[in-house]
Amino acid sequence: MARLSADRLTAARMLMRVEDGAFSSRLLSAGAEPAARVRVLEVLRSMRALDAVLQPRCRRKLEKLDPEVRAALRIGLAETVRLDFPPALATDGAVRLVRRLGRSSASSMVNAVLRKATADWCEVMPRSSIDVRLAHPEWLYRRWAEAFGGEAAEAAMASAQEPAVTWAWFLDDLARDQLRDRGVVLERHPWCQGAWRAPEDTRSLVEAVSRGTAYAQDPSSQLVAQVATSLARDGAGFVDLCAAPGGKTALMLRLHDWGSNAAADLRLKRVRLMEPLIERVGGSVTVAADALCPPFAVGVWDLVLLDAPCTGTGTFRRHPELKWRLSPESVLELVFKQQDLFASAVTLVAPGGILLYTTCSVEPEENEGVMRDLPSGFEVENLEPHVPAGVPWIPTSAGGIRILPNPDGDGFTMHAVRRVS
Repeated sequence: MARLSADRLTAARMLMRVEDGAFSSRLLSAGAEPAARVRVLEVLRSMRALDAVLQPRCRRKLEKLDPEVRAALRIGLAETVRLDFPPALATDGAVRLVRRLGRSSASSMVNAVLRKATADWCEVMPRSSIDVRLAHPEWLYRRWAEAFGGEAAEAAMASAQEPAVTWAWFLDDLARDQLRDRGVVLERHPWCQGAWRAPEDTRSLVEAVSRGTAYAQDPSSQLVAQVATSLARDGAGFVDLCAAPGGKTALMLRLHDWGSNAAADLRLKRVRLMEPLIERVGGSVTVAADALCPPFAVGVWDLVLLDAPCTGTGTFRRHPELKWRLSPESVLELVFKQQDLFASAVTLVAPGGILLYTTCSVEPEENEGVMRDLPSGFEVENLEPHVPAGVPWIPTSAGGIRILPNPDGDGFTMHAVRRVS
């Protein structure tokens, strides 16, 4: 019971910090217990659905309640309807939690609201709109349904509601074989070659990541490195302009013998964090630099990778709070910067070379919108021959590929242009 109370308390405090603007991934990476982690992520994923049932049973608006009370209510309801706790146990836990958070005066209200909400959940959800049931903003559901079709939008949002699976690639085959020799059953990803999970022993895979013999990375992100490598000529050189945390750069080095390589990122702290990984796979140059004015020779790089800063709408499974921070207007806020980054990146490309522009967003404005006006001397490169069989991609209007959130990976969008003169 003490452990259970501690996990709830940790989860509540993290949720309140996320409300204040913190990122759940950074808070959870500091070493939260798995039970606290699952509560934080489940509340953030399901918050719209939870609130839709909680609000009618509260006399005050949820946003007017103390943050401690709001967190306790959401955790209590999520435990019952998402995590299969007995309703009485979850309700009692929420009452104890709100007291430990210093809001004892609200304990009777928490008890009453949760008893009603848990009893009404199964009646309310089937009558709710699809965006509420899938716990996504209504404007975003309409947007995706218009862009990709209602069925695709619903499938993507349903996938984004599922817990993320730990997929990793190994820095060498020996590290993978050592896990197998210990009896760990590894399962290959269905369409991302080199991605592995350990469905019966995730802890052992995570330990390999901690030791530095494996690197945890979503398969769609790994696919970017694989496509980049497939585009490369023998002995080619590449530069990754927004490289941190370094996974794509490192995997490119793992997959191909490059003639030269460089990885840059804006923040020195992030560059220093990725340096050990890059060095382990034979990388050479890592620098802190602004991709808007990169300190690299122009017109000499065979491959330039620009994984641009974006809204991250393909990554809600891992970063669920992002969907509550976005608005229709905020989708457009990064577009001008993305266009400037693209214009900077193309200057580095050698004759015959390629710029691979990617984002972990599925929004057209951040992807094909940036590609709308190509500079003179560049043409769209067809990516279809470079995509492995089985990848659930759809074409973009600018000749790229888009992967919507799906059961096997995050959402991602890729475009490539080749310098022909």
